[in-house]
Amino acid sequence: MGISDRLKNIKSSPNIVEEMPFSDFITEALTKKISSIPVWYDYDYSKQFELILNFLDNKLNTEFEDLHLSESEKKEIAEEFLKNNRGFGILDKLLADEDIDAVIVNSSGSVLILQNGKYVKSDLVLSSLQSKEIISRFKPENPVSVICQDDLQITLISPPVSNNMIILKKIKAVTENLSDLTAQGDITFEIEDYFKNLLKSHKNILITGEDIDLLGEFAQVIINSVDYSSRVALIEDNMPIRTAFDNVSVFSVASLEQKEFVSLLNTVRNLKPDNLVTSFYDLQKLAFYYLNTDELAEGLVTIVPAKGINEVISKLTEISLKASKCTEKQAKLKLSSIYDNIVHITKCDDKNYCISSVMEVSSKKTSSLVTDEVIRYLDGVYVLDLGEAAVFDDDEASENELHSDTFLARLKR
Repeated sequence: MGISDRLKNIKSSPNIVEEMPFSDFITEALTKKISSIPVWYDYDYSKQFELILNFLDNKLNTEFEDLHLSESEKKEIAEEFLKNNRGFGILDKLLADEDIDAVIVNSSGSVLILQNGKYVKSDLVLSSLQSKEIISRFKPENPVSVICQDDLQITLISPPVSNNMIILKKIKAVTENLSDLTAQGDITFEIEDYFKNLLKSHKNILITGEDIDLLGEFAQVIINSVDYSSRVALIEDNMPIRTAFDNVSVFSVASLEQKEFVSLLNTVRNLKPDNLVTSFYDLQKLAFYYLNTDELAEGLVTIVPAKGINEVISKLTEISLKASKCTEKQAKLKLSSIYDNIVHITKCDDKNYCISSVMEVSSKKTSSLVTDEVIRYLDGVYVLDLGEAAVFDDDEASENELHSDTFLARLKR
């Protein structure tokens, strides 16, 4: 019997009004104790470990004299507590539950949890002071701050926007690669081969979609599908992506000023990774990265949140127009000189997400941006097509014009 199971059978002190398993009791006692130590998170792991053992010994000597734990069992309790201790006080217990995907603390202090895709109200209520203490630990510089830490995406909202609201969302660990998606029936063999050839040929891919979580999941699938002998660099500012592969170097730039960001970007480029994956919430960082990328670059995977392919083209075109004195046609030509493909990810009825469209990008002799749709998800089925290209030369082209009528006509034949 493990220490956790053993402790579940031991009740808390008779002096405690509400009896609970000792494991739960000691976790709550430790959580309250460290919340009373302002400098707790300034201590390193070994110091925290030592203090927990001292606190545990004191509890055993004063309240649980009949409970005899070996030194190894005490260390196991301390290790387990520190593993689940994230610095969110009583919320840590919720975050340690594998069935809970997110925790929200409303301005009123009420706590909601996300389970099985639905938010439900928990029994916990945080005081205004507790919420402030959690937010102040991260020293946010803005009223709305988004921070990725380990497997959490943390959103902190403070006055004047809201009265201390906290959103803690677990970042899904994606282990699947393209082959796994094919085996699960999420994509076809042809689509798997198509994307693998893009990666093998070091093509430049622009990935877009409205749902940040779905973009993060698909980006992870792409990273996982890169040949293990290749080196991958990921530069992000709070994109919800987790990776455990040692051929991937992750650089988080959310807190960097422009000068530091430029220095890091140049350093990463000088390392010459086989694939450079980037995702920026910050439009200034995206703009600098895009404007300083030329047609000689290879192996780029660029993630830009947008509602559709039309919108992502407009976003990057606008960046060029604002930065340089060029025509709209020249701005679009820059995009076609960098990217070989544009991929749109969206939520589907019977699955978390699907590849709704894949465009091959090129330019005509007239220097017009040309997009040729080669993959589309239509009525629950992936359709591959290698027909006529759609010329994106109309400044006011709609999304339907971008996905050319010729494509739909060919599907109906």
